[in-house]
Amino acid sequence: MRETQREGSLLYVFGVAIIAAVGGLLFGYDTAVISGAVPFLEDYFSLTPGQLGFAVSSVVLGCILGASIAGSLADKFGRKKIMIAAATLFLASAILTSLPKSLILFNLARFIGGIAIGLSSPISPTYIAEISPAKIRGALVTLNQLAITFGIVAAYLADWWIAGQGGPQWQIDYAWRWMFASECAPALVLLVGLCFIPESPRWLLKTGYVQRASDILTKIGGPSHAQQEMKEIEGALSIEDASLKQLFKPGFRRALIIGVMIMIFSQITGMNAIYMYTPKLLLAVGFASKQSALLAMVIVGVVNFATTIIAVCILDKVGRRILMLLAPLGMGLCMLAIAVGYGLEWISPAVILAAILLFVFCFALGVGPGAWLVTSEIYPTKVRGRAMSICTFSLWSSSFIANLVFPKLITFSQVTTFTIFAVACFAMCVFIYGFLPETKGKTLEEIEALWASSASDTPLHKSDG
Repeated sequence: MRETQREGSLLYVFGVAIIAAVGGLLFGYDTAVISGAVPFLEDYFSLTPGQLGFAVSSVVLGCILGASIAGSLADKFGRKKIMIAAATLFLASAILTSLPKSLILFNLARFIGGIAIGLSSPISPTYIAEISPAKIRGALVTLNQLAITFGIVAAYLADWWIAGQGGPQWQIDYAWRWMFASECAPALVLLVGLCFIPESPRWLLKTGYVQRASDILTKIGGPSHAQQEMKEIEGALSIEDASLKQLFKPGFRRALIIGVMIMIFSQITGMNAIYMYTPKLLLAVGFASKQSALLAMVIVGVVNFATTIIAVCILDKVGRRILMLLAPLGMGLCMLAIAVGYGLEWISPAVILAAILLFVFCFALGVGPGAWLVTSEIYPTKVRGRAMSICTFSLWSSSFIANLVFPKLITFSQVTTFTIFAVACFAMCVFIYGFLPETKGKTLEEIEALWASSASDTPLHKSDG
């Protein structure tokens, strides 16, 4: 670490990563801000459970579209330009979502915000991974997840504060509008900040801008770091196939399966139910008022953010695999506890809240940051953007389904709903054990070589940590 500080600039690396991670902050803010607005939207638009599910998940439809084009656009035009486009759409969505008087216009405005999330969600962590030295890549990429969780808690706090500025009728008519409009500030910060960061050196090398790539890598780690990284990147690029067919070859096929399945599991294990519907869940088990439920939602966000800080500190030391194994196990036990709590009427609402907070702790310690970190580092440079798009498309598709069916499912049976989530958590644990190798401390090119050296789809974790 001292060598890196002497020859390069860790401050420069962290500064660039923090600006890119503001895209993650907006990702978290835009997806979570609706949680506090749900009770008021239901009343303003007189929503049925089906309409509520679509109002919440309309943003995810935009995410699916954004994610499906993000990778090809980023591979063609560069990471930085696509992040700027996403920031512009975030700002437009924040303004438009605060104005509509019809549900159709509201859903359309949320759809635009979803496109922004879909563009930024795979590109921000990919960009950070591509500028980061191997020894601190886990911490830097996890900054994106930390920013997501900060965006979530900021949205929760804004929702709670705004809701307290007026009476019940003002809340129904105007509070939710100010909740969405509050996103304008971070969107402007991202838009301005992106003007001052460089393009990804790996993308520059891939497209022939050798000197620019060398200059950026020198700023990051000094001349020797730049020389070594250039050699490894050029070596990897010389044998890479720019076609997506590479991802379906033995070895790389395993990487694709891991990325897709981790993203799907991250959405079907109950995260959406907890983050999107916290006030609704707590009101259903006896919380006295919407304001108290919103305050509990803030506590959920704080636990999420604080735990992600812990994850940032330990992912590069403990490793990805062990945290990704233990986290879904704990999440599954919490979901079983919530199911029991809903099944027994004498269980205190405080017990349900405690189980929710413990679930959030487990998710934020492993699955939340781990999913984005693993998928950002396991693919070849030439197709990394498109591979991340496939993974993120899988995430948002499963998220759309989860958000759409949850209001109807929990109306049918609360106990069954959370039991299904528990089963999904345990299934994720089994999948991680069987398929995910440890990537801690490896350069992106070493991870690529790991897949290339695997001639068959046999488990790698036994021989690779």
